[in-house]
Amino acid sequence: MIARKPLIIFEYTDEVETFIAQRSFDELKSENVHILAIQPDIQAYLKRRNILYYNTARFFSKKSHQNILLKSAEIIEPFRRLLNIKDCFGIEEGYSNSFIFCLRHYSILYLLWLTEIVHNAIEQLRPEKIVTMKYKYSPKALNSILRKERILCVIVGQLAEQKGVQVQLFEGREKRLEAYIEKGKESLLEVLKKFAFQINLLLFRHKRKGRKVVLYSSKSYNLEKVIDSFLEMSDNILSILLHSNNVKDDFRNTLSLNKYRNMLVLLPAFSPGKIRRIFSRDLNNSINRLKDFFSSNRQILRYKGVDLQGLVFSKIRNGIIPSMINLYGQTYNLDKLLKRIKPDLILSQMSRGIFYNLGELSKIHNITSVLISHGSHVPASNRYADMEWREHGLGLMNTHYKYLAIQSPWALSYLKNKPSSSIPIITGPLLFTETRRDGNYKSSIKMRIIPQHFNKIIILHAGTPKSSKGLRPYVYETVDEYIENINSLIKVIDKFEDMHLIVRFRPSDYLTLSDFQELLVKSSCYSIHSKGTFEDYLTIADLLVSYSSTTIEEALQNRVPVLQYDGHGKYCHIKGQILDPSLKPEPDSCYYVGSEKKLLWAIRWLFENHFRKEIPDNVWERHVFNDSEKVKLPSFFSKLFLNDK
Repeated sequence: MIARKPLIIFEYTDEVETFIAQRSFDELKSENVHILAIQPDIQAYLKRRNILYYNTARFFSKKSHQNILLKSAEIIEPFRRLLNIKDCFGIEEGYSNSFIFCLRHYSILYLLWLTEIVHNAIEQLRPEKIVTMKYKYSPKALNSILRKERILCVIVGQLAEQKGVQVQLFEGREKRLEAYIEKGKESLLEVLKKFAFQINLLLFRHKRKGRKVVLYSSKSYNLEKVIDSFLEMSDNILSILLHSNNVKDDFRNTLSLNKYRNMLVLLPAFSPGKIRRIFSRDLNNSINRLKDFFSSNRQILRYKGVDLQGLVFSKIRNGIIPSMINLYGQTYNLDKLLKRIKPDLILSQMSRGIFYNLGELSKIHNITSVLISHGSHVPASNRYADMEWREHGLGLMNTHYKYLAIQSPWALSYLKNKPSSSIPIITGPLLFTETRRDGNYKSSIKMRIIPQHFNKIIILHAGTPKSSKGLRPYVYETVDEYIENINSLIKVIDKFEDMHLIVRFRPSDYLTLSDFQELLVKSSCYSIHSKGTFEDYLTIADLLVSYSSTTIEEALQNRVPVLQYDGHGKYCHIKGQILDPSLKPEPDSCYYVGSEKKLLWAIRWLFENHFRKEIPDNVWERHVFNDSEKVKLPSFFSKLFLNDK
């Protein structure tokens, strides 16, 4: 039986620094305390100082994933049924879609996740008291969860009171000056966007010169490659970009009147005061009606005895409503842009926020539009996966774009189960990575990236963990599960001299490269790679390992076998051979292991039965379209550009 000890809960690094300043470092090193570290940065901080801690994985199980999915559905249903946000441009669904997405990801799921973890920690550890930081909850006017939003002490207080556990709070430090600086930067950026938008409207007449126009969302997820295929089709096409991660270069190209056939148009959030006030009034009236409903049905916003209503509506008032008003301003300017430039074709790889409204406006203005989803879409294997993939599809498959590009047979199967009003076009992979599989090219890439492991079997791990500000329960790993699963894989690969593990890693604000390195077990059997193209790493891979990611379909499209690994047996993304010593698996393109205990056996089986044998071609057929089934997107829309309308 675990002795009753104090439980200290930290969410971010500054909290432990404040704790040490106010109390002592020795208190954290003591064997007489439990420490729960919520976020990976605080875990890495503690590990570097040899301080023992629990991460969230122990307290967030398969059942926890299911619990918060079911509760989130119960909460979201009244919002989806009662929310009614429209504008004067004809947008009827875009604002509600964006509102619910922000509410679900940046409030509801985070609150449920945090409540589940703290509740289970109290249940399992039975602490004599809980120590955590007191911080005023102040949601900001942004559609995300910021480090400044400290909800932990509120949830801890309510759960501890229920359990009769004492709570000790230490005061956190608020940095008000940073908030003012951020607000000032945002205001200045909006002024610059407004100025640049007016310049772009003037420049457009000079840049167009009778050309046809393709308007597209952003260059991310390889959409630029699709745009290039249209520009190669004809010299008479001008492309216009709505969002850029490299504003300086893209705006320089815009100012070049002759050389470049592309423009960047950033949409400001400005709108005239009168119509803005009308939209704001209607939005607030809708929120007031929702608040009245939940006040009469308070059980809906209660979870594990924690009353979430105040936190949820505070986030709505201070974070989501300002975001919706900014979205309205962007939509006002997008409508103006569409009327001015009259694009011949609109392309997007996503449909959230302004890009959802882009699809609705394209329909209103009768402009041909195509959605090319950047995600992987497969038929759901059970009710929990179905619930999350349905939400996921509302921004990637079920939208107002006239056409929907279908990149794989799995997406077509998904569409049969969850029909869309869009017209499907079977294109095959457009955004997925494509590799060259000839031996000489593979050898040259391998020699360049990992020359010291040239003769080894290369296992590539590539995953998409979801942080606390973007959880997708059940169908994606949490960050702690992601790290736990990689560590399990490292321990197994370490036993094989003929294998080397490449961990493909994308640093982020919630998990830096240095923190990631700290949290992985030490071994010479793996290397972490965060630079270079995914194409190069997929080219040299003999096996891809992942939980749930678009990389799974990218691998299968390129005839790279896939091992789907989930140490807790929750989810299998694409149906494949189950590797289990009690079964008799056959060589295939896609495999699944649902237990850490069976991972070593599975890798050994693959070593003997897949890597050392010829794999029949027919194992790839269910993942790819035949050439006769596919059409090239520029050819499909060629009449828009080669002939007058």
